[in-house]
Amino acid sequence: MNKKFIKWGMIASAGMFLFDALILEKYFFEVNVFEIGKRGTGKKVKLLLLTDLHLGKRLSPSYEKLAGKVNEIDPDLILIAGDLVDEFGTFAPALKFFNLLNKSIPKVGIMGNHDHKSEVSLLEFKQLYAENNGTLLMNESTAFSFGGNRIMVTGLDDFIEGDADFSKAVKDVGREENHILLIHSPKQQEKVLKKTKKINADRSEDRQLDIQYIFAGHNHGGQVRILGYAPVMPEKSGKYMNGWYNNKPPYLYVSKGFGTSTLPFRFCARSEVTVFNFGV
Repeated sequence: MNKKFIKWGMIASAGMFLFDALILEKYFFEVNVFEIGKRGTGKKVKLLLLTDLHLGKRLSPSYEKLAGKVNEIDPDLILIAGDLVDEFGTFAPALKFFNLLNKSIPKVGIMGNHDHKSEVSLLEFKQLYAENNGTLLMNESTAFSFGGNRIMVTGLDDFIEGDADFSKAVKDVGREENHILLIHSPKQQEKVLKKTKKINADRSEDRQLDIQYIFAGHNHGGQVRILGYAPVMPEKSGKYMNGWYNNKPPYLYVSKGFGTSTLPFRFCARSEVTVFNFGV
């Protein structure tokens, strides 16, 4: 085979890789939709999960496109599972992104490990949520009502850089028909499941926790995957990549997230927005 042909073939392949990794997988993100919760009730609450936006020092066009898609989907509630801001991120891009979102849509979020290491203070994070129809949960639970249907959301602090306390978060929460837990790293669920058993053992049946779904991010779907294998995974990523886990409630969904960390590209791990039509 002609050496010149091989050379140009390698250059073309490298160009295609870079085009996919730097542009396609970040800008042309997936919107994954799942039907969860009760079946046949005819009542659904539309939840939209965002995670790992890793907003930096400026807001790139991909985030403007994301905000437009979120507004188009028009969820009843936006869930943000941490790392809204990157380790070197600042407040202004995060504020700009929130300002692009429809303010009438309620938002609830938690902190991720990069949020804690960023230049944005905890007070600024709380302010960001509070001024944009949102709530930042720090080992807390809050209930939302949609058409008379109640959904309890529990949010834990990050367990790498934060101070997670599940017992504190559910201290005043009993059995709920619709209960969701937000965590940043999916591995954190392992501690949560053990703690739930311990808490329920000391409670009467009508006060026992009944979390149906856990939503997480952190792992970016591997961010760079070669033949399904991710050479590098984040700290405390556990055995999780992306998608559904657990064969009984609480079911765990791990999102691939939206942004990037360390490396400014993705490969075979396309950015994701997740919509859950929650039957209540």
